[in-house]
Amino acid sequence: MNITVYCGSGFGNDKSLQEQVQLFGKKLAQSGHRLIFGGSRTGLMGLLADAVLEEGGLVTGVELNYFAERQLSHTGLTELLTADTLSQRKQMMIDRGDAYVALPGGVGTLDEVSEIITLKNIGILDKPCILFNWKGYYEPLVAFCDRMRDSGFLNRDIREMVYLAKDADDILRGVVQ
Repeated sequence: MNITVYCGSGFGNDKSLQEQVQLFGKKLAQSGHRLIFGGSRTGLMGLLADAVLEEGGLVTGVELNYFAERQLSHTGLTELLTADTLSQRKQMMIDRGDAYVALPGGVGTLDEVSEIITLKNIGILDKPCILFNWKGYYEPLVAFCDRMRDSGFLNRDIREMVYLAKDADDILRGVVQ
């Protein structure tokens, strides 16, 4: 499977998260899946790609030209694609994915996973979406989606659209759900 992963270009401040991301990358490669990710060499993105590559896995990066021109692209990838706009980049990552995983990240990650949830909500996309809820990271998003549902703005329960994973092994369980 092609697993599209959204995550931060920063490391975050939790070393245990970084360890889980590396473990997930190794397990992803060992399971024979291909990583599709944002293409950066920095932060969790770089850690994840390196872990997959170290295990002999295949990695496709989809980098924004803006970042590639600033030499932020990971240079050891199986394949590096570039896009002119964020919308093009997101679509390329969606088109290539058989499942979608959101690791902790910032507003870019939130934007990307929000699009996946939206596509699932309106019935355009019927592929697994996994939120890596490490130490409750995505609980505020789940609570906000509950509020949207309770207020009449979301017609499905978020838990019907996403799988909340608790650790690296659980992410892969969500992929094959």
